[in-house]
Amino acid sequence: MKVVILAAGVGSRLRPETDDKPKAMIRVQDKPLVQYQVESVLKAGFKEKDIHILGGYKMERIQEHFRGTDVRFIYNSHFDTMNNIYSFLLTESIGDDLLLINSDDFYDDRMIPLLLNHDAPTAILVDRQKKLTEEAMRVKLENGRLTEISKKIPLDKADGEYIGISKLAKPDLEILYRTARQMIEAGDTNAWYENVYDACADAVTIVGVDTCGYPWIEIDDFNDLETARKMAATVLN
Repeated sequence: MKVVILAAGVGSRLRPETDDKPKAMIRVQDKPLVQYQVESVLKAGFKEKDIHILGGYKMERIQEHFRGTDVRFIYNSHFDTMNNIYSFLLTESIGDDLLLINSDDFYDDRMIPLLLNHDAPTAILVDRQKKLTEEAMRVKLENGRLTEISKKIPLDKADGEYIGISKLAKPDLEILYRTARQMIEAGDTNAWYENVYDACADAVTIVGVDTCGYPWIEIDDFNDLETARKMAATVLN
């Protein structure tokens, strides 16, 4: 299994912080966000050479940060014209099972083993306790299996929020990649990779693994960034 951190986006809602660097390089306490993610998977047993950071916007800043390490990089040249469905498709070149992490996630690293140690070969982390908002990537589950994932699921019908971390088995990835390619070729370049999960929910068994109340935040704006900084000061020390 390899790790992919998706870090190609611009992070426009965090300007001017992101004028000269990608969102993944915004500092939370004393480290860039992406450093926490790398440390979380190293702690879970991965090696630096297992980690791929998929960058785009100002990717050189991330490369500079990890210079001298064995962390690897994939470049998305369409970061400003396509959504992360294209970043997801680029991970096909790795050719292995994947632990996929959204780079704007700040989380308690105890959640990574929860996902890795689960029996299901393909699974996603789902927060079933958090109050849902319109921004949330909502999920519907049936006996633990994903049946729907979308921001359009009514708030009162959703079973939780996908937090942006997935474990994906290679045989299932083949189906997901094929669907992603078909969607892009059909012109659906503004889709999220979660839309691929949704389209494949019947063909691929994707299990929702509960986050067990461990804290996390998706950093989209300055309010989220402040929350992450408070988390770092209290939970992670």
